Amino acid sequence: MPETPEDAKVPSGTAAKGGTPENGTKTENAGGRASDASGGTPAGARAPDDAETILDVKNLSFYYGENKALIDVTLPIRKNRVTSLIGPSGCGKTTLLRCFNRMHDLYPGNRYTGEIFMNGANILEKSVDIIALRSALGMVFQKPTPFPMSVFDNIAYGLKLKNIKNRNTLAEKVEKALRDAALWEEVKDRLKENAAGLSGGQQQRLSIARTLAVEPLVMLFDESTSALDPISTQKIEDLMVELKSRMTIVAVTHNMQQAARISDYTALMYIGSLVEYDVTETIFTRPKHKMTEEYVSGRFG
Repeated sequence: MPETPEDAKVPSGTAAKGGTPENGTKTENAGGRASDASGGTPAGARAPDDAETILDVKNLSFYYGENKALIDVTLPIRKNRVTSLIGPSGCGKTTLLRCFNRMHDLYPGNRYTGEIFMNGANILEKSVDIIALRSALGMVFQKPTPFPMSVFDNIAYGLKLKNIKNRNTLAEKVEKALRDAALWEEVKDRLKENAAGLSGGQQQRLSIARTLAVEPLVMLFDESTSALDPISTQKIEDLMVELKSRMTIVAVTHNMQQAARISDYTALMYIGSLVEYDVTETIFTRPKHKMTEEYVSGRFG
């Protein structure tokens, strides 16, 4: 894989430079009033468990052509924690998630302003190696995305892109990824079969295993359980919680109960702005903003 230029590299094992502003970020809520998006926990302050910040979003705006979809978002993503992005449809949570691994770059006319720091480097700089970035920040989409090939080759695909060719090494890494995704026992005798023959829940865990195989620092989940049955959903939720000991999880969800179950931190977004960010328990039991209280209690959205 090509090496990222030294001044734009996304190195592993170090914390992001600088914090978000100590007084949080001022955003406008639905009524046009400025609100402190830190929700009582200053965005630049340490988390209660003193977790590091691995992704530091600072004054981020994003445009689909002339349409401003994100408005001056400032948000810390804590290392080895699960952060849920919640909010009604069209609020900008998936748009924000896709900024982290530059998925928007695939379409002409999209543009960013502001910064996202990861391990001291602004990942929005043009000099950043996008392939390396997307290996470091893997994404699992709402709909399972098995490639039209065998189960084994699905998992081995990204490894081969990283120039891992040895068959024994590939076999070891494929098995490890499938075990990590809680799928090995179900497919160990079907590795040569086409992945399209798996159930929906199995295909989604296959997508997770394919991402895990390249050992990302951050996993991005875009409503990855919304189309699954309750049993498959529980397996993936359990997996997210287990994985945070080794990597950082950012998950977009419409399911309030899911956010409360799996996440350490929660951010509420509305019409492109960050309304409130805090420890999940605080968001659901003692929110600082009326809009947050109304949303998590089901009064709108």
